[in-house]
Amino acid sequence: MYDRSSLHKSLLSPFECEDQSQLEEPLVAPRFCFFSLWQSVRYGKYRSWYVTVQGTLQFSANVPENAHAGKTVTSVRPAIGEGREEVRCEIVAGDKNRRFLVTNCVIQVARPLDYNVDPSYNLTVNVTKSFGNPEQLYVDVQVQDVEGYPPVYNDTCEMPTRNGPGKSGDLNLDMKLTAEGIAMDVGENCTCENGARCHGLNGACKCQPGWQGVVCDIPHSTVVIIATPGDSTRIHITGSVTLHCKVFHLAADRMMWTFPNKTEKWLQGAQEDRVRIHNIQSEHNGTYTCTVLTADGTAINASYELQAVACPPRKTGETCEEECVCSHGGSCDRWAGCVCPPGWTGNTCQTSCPVGTYGQGCSRRCRCQHDATCSPTDGRCNCTEGWFGSNCSRPCPAGLYGWKCRHVCACKNNATCHNVDGTCACVPPWTGTRCGDIKTDTYTYTFPVSLQIATPLVLTLLVAALVLFIVYKRKKARRAEHENNLEETMVVLELRNMEEDLAQSLQPGWLNRWERNADDLTLDELVGLGAFAQIRRGRLRTADGDVTVAVKSVRMEDRRCYRAFCREVAALIAVHKNGEEENGGHPNIVKLFGVVTISTPKCILLEFAAKGELLLILKQPRQNHPLGRFVRYAVQISRALEELRRLRIAHGDVAARNVLVSGDDVAKLADFGLAHDIYTETTYVPAVNDDVDELLPLKWMALESLESREFTCESDTWSFGVLLWEIATFGEEPSYQRQRQLSCPKLVGLLRQGVRLDRPPGCPDKLYDVMKSCWREEPSARPEPAELEQRLTGCGKELDPLLAVDN
Repeated sequence: MYDRSSLHKSLLSPFECEDQSQLEEPLVAPRFCFFSLWQSVRYGKYRSWYVTVQGTLQFSANVPENAHAGKTVTSVRPAIGEGREEVRCEIVAGDKNRRFLVTNCVIQVARPLDYNVDPSYNLTVNVTKSFGNPEQLYVDVQVQDVEGYPPVYNDTCEMPTRNGPGKSGDLNLDMKLTAEGIAMDVGENCTCENGARCHGLNGACKCQPGWQGVVCDIPHSTVVIIATPGDSTRIHITGSVTLHCKVFHLAADRMMWTFPNKTEKWLQGAQEDRVRIHNIQSEHNGTYTCTVLTADGTAINASYELQAVACPPRKTGETCEEECVCSHGGSCDRWAGCVCPPGWTGNTCQTSCPVGTYGQGCSRRCRCQHDATCSPTDGRCNCTEGWFGSNCSRPCPAGLYGWKCRHVCACKNNATCHNVDGTCACVPPWTGTRCGDIKTDTYTYTFPVSLQIATPLVLTLLVAALVLFIVYKRKKARRAEHENNLEETMVVLELRNMEEDLAQSLQPGWLNRWERNADDLTLDELVGLGAFAQIRRGRLRTADGDVTVAVKSVRMEDRRCYRAFCREVAALIAVHKNGEEENGGHPNIVKLFGVVTISTPKCILLEFAAKGELLLILKQPRQNHPLGRFVRYAVQISRALEELRRLRIAHGDVAARNVLVSGDDVAKLADFGLAHDIYTETTYVPAVNDDVDELLPLKWMALESLESREFTCESDTWSFGVLLWEIATFGEEPSYQRQRQLSCPKLVGLLRQGVRLDRPPGCPDKLYDVMKSCWREEPSARPEPAELEQRLTGCGKELDPLLAVDN
C-alpha cells in the first residue's frame, strides 16, 4: 500500500485535475494529476480515484458515516476491464470489523460505520479472473464525520421500551398506555447488539463494556472495573462492595490488583477477578487498580475510586452504629446526626423554626412587617389585611383594601379608603358610609324674590353642564381603564403559564401605574434590530424634565415575543416596586421608566446605557481593557443577582450580551425577557414549550434547566459562571470540548460526565475556581451571590490593586 502524499512528491509535471465541485458527492482527491497515473472513475453518480504504481492499482473513495447498508462506496470493475471473462473480487485485508462487502466488484457498506471508531479503512481486494494469477488492488476509504450522528444515548431523557420478540428494552409494561410518547415499540428501529440498551426516543445504543460503534457490534479491547452495587450512593460505611475486573477482547497473561495500602495481588491468566470488601471502613477508601498484562507485555490499567463516607440509612456516628430517626424529611449525617430541611430544627427535626426565623438551621431572620407571618421554610411573608409586597411593607394601592388587596373600595367623592378594612374617610361636605351624602348645616339664608327665581334656573343649567362633562370624562376614563385592565389580564394570564410566583406578586392596577403617554415620547435613531424587537434611542418628557431612554418596541402578534414582553415588564416592575433603594430599583439592574401599551407597537422605556453591551466591549482591543476592569463589572452583576434572589425572581439568561454598561461605567443587568430574539442562532436554539417555540441559550443554561426547562436563582448562578468565562476569554463563545454546535441531549450527556468549560488561557486560578463553583451539579451547592461578590472582589484586587469596586 502506497502513501498518496509521498507518491505526489515523487512524481513530476503536474497538471490541473477536473473540477470536483460539480460532483453530486465530491471526494477527497489530489489537487494535481500527474500525467495519466491518477485516473477518474465514475460509477453511477459516485466517483473514485485510482493510480497505477508498479502495476498495482490504488483507489480512493469517501463515504459518510451515516451511510446505510448497501450504499455503494466505489466500483473497482472499470479499472479491471469490461471483458466477458468471469471476475471475482474479495476483500482480504483492512476490514477487520467487516464493515464492507463486495458484490460484482462493487464495494458496498455492510455494517454501520462510526467515524470516532474508525475514520479510515485501507482495504486490500483480491481480483481473480478466469485465466491468470490473482491480482491485488488497494482501496483507501475515508469515513466522513456527519454532524449529529450517531445519535446520543441520553440517560436523562430515557423512555421505556416494550420487550418482545426481536426487540430491545428493559421495561415490560402490562398496562395499556394511552398517552403518546410514554413508551414505544422499537422493533426494526432498534438495532443495538450484544446486550446494549436501546433508547426509546431516538434509538441510540448504550453499549455494554467491551463493545463500541453505532449498534455496539465492534469489539473494544479494554479492561474495566464494575462495582456492585453500581450506584455509589448505596455504598456506605459498614456495608460491602464487590469489584469485578473484566477483560474484553484481550488475551490476558497476568492480572494484578493494587489496593489503597499499596499491597498487590497477582493472578495468572485470569479473564475475570473479583475483590469483595466486607464491613467497609474509612481505611478501605482509596484507589483500586486492576493491571492486565498481555502476552506481548502491554500493560492496561483500570481504576475505581472507593469513597464510602456516609452511614447506611437511619444510622449515624463514627462507626455508624447509632440509630438516627429524623422527622419532616430530615436526612442522617454520619457526624452531625439529623440534618434538618429548611424550616425545622431540633435533634430529630421535630420543631418548627422559632417565630421570626426561617431557612436552613433557622439561621435567617424574617423581614416581614405589620404582623405578617413568615414561612419557616423559605421566609415568604403571608401579609395581613391591607398590606402587600415581598416583606409586607407597602399598604394596598389606592382604591384597594383587605387580604392580598383583593377588595375594591366603594368610597365616593374623593374619599380615602382605609387599606385594612375599606372604611371611607370623607371630605367635606360629604358624609355617609360611602361618602355619598351631603352634610347640611342649620343656618337659613333669605334671598330677594328675583334671586329666588333666577338662582334655581342658573344652578339647573350649571348642574346639567357639569353632569354632561362628568359623563364624558367617565366614559373616556372607563374606556382607557378597560383597555388597561384587559391588557393587565392578558399579561397576568400569560405570566401564569410561565411563572406563577411572579404573576401573584402583581396587584390590580400595576400596569396602569407605569403607563406613559405616547405623546410624551420622541423617537430618535435605531440602535438595535431583531426579528421580533427593535431598540431606538428616545426622549421621554417627565415632570423633572426630558430624559434619554432606550425604547424597546415589540411585535405583539408573535406569541413568543408577547411572552417575553410580559415577563420583562412584570419582572422590572417587581424589581422597582420592591427595591430597597430610595427610588426603588437597583443600581446594577437597568432602570425602568415606564411602558406604552395603549398604542401599536407596545414599548418598554428603559435606561439608556451609553457604552452599550458588555459583550461588544469585551471584543474591543484588549490593551485598553485590562481583565481587572471586567472583573469589576462581574462584581456589580453579582449584586444584581443578590437583589433578584431577595425578590425571588430568576433572570433566566445571565450572559455578557445581556449586561449593559452605563456612561459612568456601571454594569447593569438587562433583558429580562426579550434578549432571545435579537441574537444569532448559534447562541439560541429552539425548543418546544406548549404551542410556542421558545429560544433557549443552551450553553449558558444550568444542567437542571436543560433537563426540566425550569429557571431558578441557582440556575442563574450557573449562567453567571459562564459570564465569568466570557469575561476571561474576552468575549469568546462558550464551547464544550471545542464543539460549538451541541444538541440539548449531547450537552446534557457531557455535563453529566463532569465536562465543564476549559480554563481560559491566562485566567487566574482563583477566578477559574469561582467559575467551577458556579457549575456544581447540585444547585444547593453553588455559592450565593453575596459569596460570589466577596470572592470576585478579592480576585479584582489581585488583578489590579488600584481598582475600586464601588458600584
